[in-house]
Amino acid sequence: MGLGIYEPKPARHVPGTATLYEEQGTEEAPRRTSHLKHGTGKDSQLLLVPQPSNSPNDPLNWPLWKKDLTLFVLCLTAGVAAALGPIVAPISKMLVDEFKTTYKVTAEFAGWQFWPAGIAGLFGSAVGRIWGKRPVYIVSTLLLFIGAIWNSLAQNTDSFLGARVLQGFGLGAFETIVPSTVGDLYFVHQRGKRIAFYNLTFLGSTYFTPVLGGFISTKHGWRSQFQIISAFLGPALILVILLVPEHAYNRPAIFNTDLGSVDNLSELDEQLAKTSSARTEQVVEVDEKSATGNGAGVMRPDEGVASGSGSKAGGIASTTETPGSLTDEPAIVADSGEKRKTWVQELRVYNGRFSDESFFKLIFAPFALFLYPATLWAFSLQGTFITWTIAVAVVLAQMFAGPPTNFGPAELGYMYTAPFIGALAGYFLGAFVSDLSAKWMARKNNNTYEPEFRILLIIPVVIFGLPGLYAYGHVADLHLHWIFPSVLYGFLAFAVVVSCTVTFSYILDAHRDIAVEMMVSVLLLKNFFAFGCTYFLVDWVATDGPARVFDILGAIQTAACVLSIPMYILGKAQRDLMARHNLLKKWGLYPKSAATALPVA
Repeated sequence: MGLGIYEPKPARHVPGTATLYEEQGTEEAPRRTSHLKHGTGKDSQLLLVPQPSNSPNDPLNWPLWKKDLTLFVLCLTAGVAAALGPIVAPISKMLVDEFKTTYKVTAEFAGWQFWPAGIAGLFGSAVGRIWGKRPVYIVSTLLLFIGAIWNSLAQNTDSFLGARVLQGFGLGAFETIVPSTVGDLYFVHQRGKRIAFYNLTFLGSTYFTPVLGGFISTKHGWRSQFQIISAFLGPALILVILLVPEHAYNRPAIFNTDLGSVDNLSELDEQLAKTSSARTEQVVEVDEKSATGNGAGVMRPDEGVASGSGSKAGGIASTTETPGSLTDEPAIVADSGEKRKTWVQELRVYNGRFSDESFFKLIFAPFALFLYPATLWAFSLQGTFITWTIAVAVVLAQMFAGPPTNFGPAELGYMYTAPFIGALAGYFLGAFVSDLSAKWMARKNNNTYEPEFRILLIIPVVIFGLPGLYAYGHVADLHLHWIFPSVLYGFLAFAVVVSCTVTFSYILDAHRDIAVEMMVSVLLLKNFFAFGCTYFLVDWVATDGPARVFDILGAIQTAACVLSIPMYILGKAQRDLMARHNLLKKWGLYPKSAATALPVA
C-alpha cells in the first residue's frame, strides 16, 4: 500500500495513476523518458502529464499567458454569474414588503436557479462534447445578461421568478464546464491552484456580493444590484467572444499518459525518438542539397507539428483514431504541415464537430455516472456543504431581520464579510498546498502520482468546517452578537472552497476522460438536492429552531467527511473496478471523443 492507498491485485495500470518524475538513467541504460516533454525551472525533472502533442493548436501547447487569460476571463464571468445567486439574501425583507409575499417565497427565489442550472449543465456538456465549449460559454453568458436585466425590471413575483430561471440556464455551464476547461489547458501539476482560483471566483463572489449588495440596496433600492451586475455581464460577454478560443481538442491516445500504462510511456518515448531522428536526417539532407544549390532552403526542426487536429471524413475535428498497434502508427507523433490558428480564426463560434456521437446518448451518460463511487463521494462532500451554506443564506433574514437584532439589508450584507475572508483563506490553502502536496507525495511514492493525494486536504475542512456548522445554529439560537455567526459562516465558506477544490481536482485527475459528464452528475445531484431543501428549510428552522437544525446538518456533514477515509484508501481500487467494468461502455454511452483519447487495452 503506497502511502496508505490499497493496490489492486493483480498489479496493473489504473487510469489516473501517472509517472510524475522521470527515472534516473545510466550510460548503459538511458532513461526511458528522455524524449518526453518535461517541466521547466524547478520542475525540470517533472514529466508533463498528459504529454502535449506536437500540434501548435493543442491547448496544452498554448503559451501560459494565453491559457491563464482564457481561464481568467471564464472565472471572471463565472464570478459575476455566481453573484446573482445570493443577491436575494440581504434584500429578502424588501422583496417581502414590495411584492406582498412571504420569506418562504423569497427563499424559492434563491432555489429556483438550481434546477435550470442542472438542466443547462446537462445539455451544455453534450453540446461541448460535439461542437466544442466556446459556443456554450457565449450562449450562457448571453442568457445571464438578459436574465439580470429582466430581474431589474420585474414588477411581481412571477416575473422575478422567471428571470431567476433564465439566469439558472445561463449559470449551468459555469458550474460544470469551467473545471473541465482546466483539464483541457493545464498539466496535472498545474491544476490545483487553477481549480482553487475558479472556486474562489465562483464561490467567493457569492459571499462578497451581499456585503456590497446590502449597502447598495439600502441607498439606491434593490433593483440597482441587478443593474450593476448586468453592466458587468455585458463587457464579460464581449471578453468571452474575443478572448476565449475553442479549447476542446482530441489528442492522439498515446499522449494521454495519465490514461495509459507504463508501456505506453516507453512506447511514446520510442516514437518521439524515431521522429526526432528522422527529422534530424531530413534537415541534414536538405542542408546538403542547399549547399550544392539543389535545395529550396533549410527546414528547421521545429517547423513541423503533429497531426493533432486534422479533419476526418464527415467533418469531425478529431485526432487519429486509436490504432490497433501504436508501434505501427508512427504518424501519430510525426510532424505535419499544420499551421497555428490566427486570432481571427479562433474567433469562429463553430469549429466543426469534435465527435460524431449521438447528442441524446450523451444526455444520458451523466445519469449512469450516479452509480460511480467518485460521483457519490463528491456530491456527499461538496454538494451538502454548499447546500448548508445556502441554508444559512436563505434563513439569514429570518434569524436577524426581526427582533431583537432588527437588521436591515446593509447589516445583513456586512455579515458576509467573514465568509468572504474564509473563501479567500480556502483559495490560498488550495493554491499553495494542493499541487505542492501532490508533487511531494508523488516523490515519496516512487515518483508515481495518485489522484487520491488530493483528498488529504479534507483535514482542514474537518478542523474548521464541521465545528462552524455545529456552532452556527447554537449561536443563532442564543441571538449572540452578529459577529459570532458571521465568523462561523466564514468557517463554512472556507470549508466549501476547499472541499470543492478537493473534489474537482480529484475528478479531473482520476476520471479525466469523462470529467465533464461526472461534474454534470455532481451538479444534478447537488442542485436538485439544494432546490428541494429551499422548500422546507425555512419552515424547519421556524419549527425546531436553528440549534437543532444545524446539529442535524452537522451530523450529516460529519458522515460525509468520514467517507473520505475509505475513498482515500480504496480510491485506486474503485478506479480500477470502474475501468474494468465501465458502465458507460457497457450501456453504449461512452463518449466517442473520450474513446479516441484512451489507449489500447
